[in-house]
Amino acid sequence: MLAPLIFAAATQGAAAAVPQGDTPVAELPSAHAYRSGLVVGLSLGSGLAGASGYPNTVQQIGNPDYYSASGLMAGASGTVFVLAAFSDYLSFGLWYGRASLGNADWHATGDGGGFRIETFPLLGVWPGLRGLGVFASLGIGSGKLDSAAPGYPEAGGTQSYAGVGVFHEWAFGRFLGGHFAAGPELEFDGIWSQPFEEHGLFASGRLTFYGGP
Repeated sequence: MLAPLIFAAATQGAAAAVPQGDTPVAELPSAHAYRSGLVVGLSLGSGLAGASGYPNTVQQIGNPDYYSASGLMAGASGTVFVLAAFSDYLSFGLWYGRASLGNADWHATGDGGGFRIETFPLLGVWPGLRGLGVFASLGIGSGKLDSAAPGYPEAGGTQSYAGVGVFHEWAFGRFLGGHFAAGPELEFDGIWSQPFEEHGLFASGRLTFYGGP
């Protein structure tokens, strides 16, 4: 006689533990309240950089007679990127960038491409800063340093590229179901190779289109 009573009590307890009614869909958390879909962006700016190294020739690498160093140079930079917004917090994809700099004695160029990741770490903590993001760009880069005066050896090489930065964007406008966003961006980047290296700090303006809301 105890078995039916125990079974009935267990059944009633399980039924009481089940929430009554469904949570409205509108109240469920969304992974894409601010960013979704394809992300296409462009940043243009200017900054300061320095470059140094040797010609990309085995016999001249490490020989001080062929070493060149630019000192501080100023110039412009530009980057394009195509990402996928996996959530409001994370976008990942590809990028390509190029910079051209110089001073009275030297001129340098550098470019690179690879993978880019953007995160928005404060979105859940401080919604007013949901547009504040940090990014990292990793890949392959190449650079070249030329002297404006004759008699100095050029330097150049192709190897690793890394850049890190911070940006803030404000959403505006609607287009084809998506929206635009714009704001400032600050980046430090570098190219490292055996014969050559170049490092720079750039301030840019950023324009981005998100394919979804």
